[in-house]
Formats: sequence, C-alpha cells, structure tokens
Amino acid sequence: MRWCVLIAACALAAPAHAQASRSPATRVVDTPPPSASGPSTLSGVYTAEQAARGKDVYAGNCRSCHSPQSHTGETFAVWWQGKQLSDLFTFVSTRMPKNDPGSLSLEDAADVVAYLLQMNAMPVGKNELYPDADSLTKFRIETKAPDSTATRKKP
Repeated sequence: MRWCVLIAACALAAPAHAQASRSPATRVVDTPPPSASGPSTLSGVYTAEQAARGKDVYAGNCRSCHSPQSHTGETFAVWWQGKQLSDLFTFVSTRMPKNDPGSLSLEDAADVVAYLLQMNAMPVGKNELYPDADSLTKFRIETKAPDSTATRKKP
C-alpha cells in the first residue's frame, strides 16, 4: 500500500518537473518586480546626445500621433512608474510607431526612450542606453515626486 501512495505521489510530481525542464523559449515565467533598491532612471542612464537624437526620431515618427503631454508627468508615471526600463524599451521597439509597429531600429528606439526620460526630467548620465532589452532590465523606472510646496497655497 505504501508503494502505491509513493508511486502516485511521484506521478503527480512528474508533470511539474517536466514543465520546469522545458526550454526557456517555451517556459512561461513571470517577471519578478524590480527591486526597490538598485539603479533607477534617477541614476542618469542616458546621455544628452542620445536624447537629442531621440527628439529627432520622436519628431519624425511619434509627434503625428502623440503629444508630449501624453508621455510626461502623471500620465507617464501611471503607465511606467516602478516598471523595468526594458518594458518601456520593448514597448517602443515593438509597438511603435502606431502606423508601422516595430519599424524603428533598436538604436532609434533606445534614443526615443532616452528622450522620454529627458522629457520627464530624469537626470543625464555618462553612458547611453544600450539598444537591447536584456541590458535594461536592471534599471527601474522611477519618476520624481511632484513638488508639494509648489501646489500649496501661501497663507
């Protein structure tokens, strides 16, 4: 009787083991949330030159459908705050521009992301964003909190 229980337990465990051994391409993995510590977009993750190139790409490919207000401030924070920078890069590189999704080069997509960060008052750094989602997973999108003193009325 014990052997029957043991064999049944092994049989039930086998599908879970078999699923874990599938290749990474077929395995479904939840992306862990970015940690609260570590580098963020407030660490200076792009250069001014890259953002300037991104501004040109934005003007030629994005501005016809999007206003800068749709990518800044509270709107940007609602969509991207706390996510990984790779999520934003992947969105831009695969789903934009709306009229021809995925047509931007990876370099142009990285430049547009740099421009979006600049439009959201993220500090400039010494290194350009690398045009590869895997290299951007280490950065968390963190926006600056609005200045509460600016919204307070003086007595």
